[in-house]
Amino acid sequence: MANIFLVPCQPNLPMKHRSCCHKKTTPKLYSVIRNERTSSFSYKSTSNVPFYELPGASFDQYLDNKQRVFQAVFSDKGTTKKLNEEEWRIKLPPIQSIFLNVQPTADVRLTFKSNGVDYPHDIPNHITKILQIHFIRWELEGPFYLETSHLSLDVRGAIYPERIGRRSWLKNQIEMKISFCVSPTMSMIPENVMQGSVELVFRKIMDEMKQEFQGRLLADYSRFKGNKSMKNLV
Repeated sequence: MANIFLVPCQPNLPMKHRSCCHKKTTPKLYSVIRNERTSSFSYKSTSNVPFYELPGASFDQYLDNKQRVFQAVFSDKGTTKKLNEEEWRIKLPPIQSIFLNVQPTADVRLTFKSNGVDYPHDIPNHITKILQIHFIRWELEGPFYLETSHLSLDVRGAIYPERIGRRSWLKNQIEMKISFCVSPTMSMIPENVMQGSVELVFRKIMDEMKQEFQGRLLADYSRFKGNKSMKNLV
């Protein structure tokens, strides 16, 4: 977190006569100089995608099948691992920039909520169901010029249907807050350059992930509607 220099102080010198006996050596004292530079930013993104809900196969009904939703979101077995009933470990695409070259891994929790109970403050209570996403833990492997022990990254999001009359939109919002300490090796880089680069990288990752989750859900919902239609024809 800090650049630490150990600077020895001058030892005490005898004022007059030197003693005949061996004088006990005075231990050297060290002063610690810390040079910290922290930075932080937040980012919020919301998208609205129109989609068609089939009578008798609404998106709410689709969300009722939690295991199906989990399998749709985490469909890539090579990059995902189930930890428990609500949490999954996923490998994200590598982060590469001037200051970062790492392979991130995140533990993600999916939570289903309905009827306005314990909704985030910015989601109206009239929304019938939401799928809440929370990135609860992070690991970053590789050269990293920010102090990983002092990296705070909080990512939360929600996906839910919003309806006006017969029209439906899938609303997908994500919010990210990050704070970090800059490594001493990068302390000469202007703060605005460092922060701008890091912010751009993480914003790109979050936007790509948001679109990927949204795309997988809508694709699987289309299959869900197709299955319902086939059953109704039988």
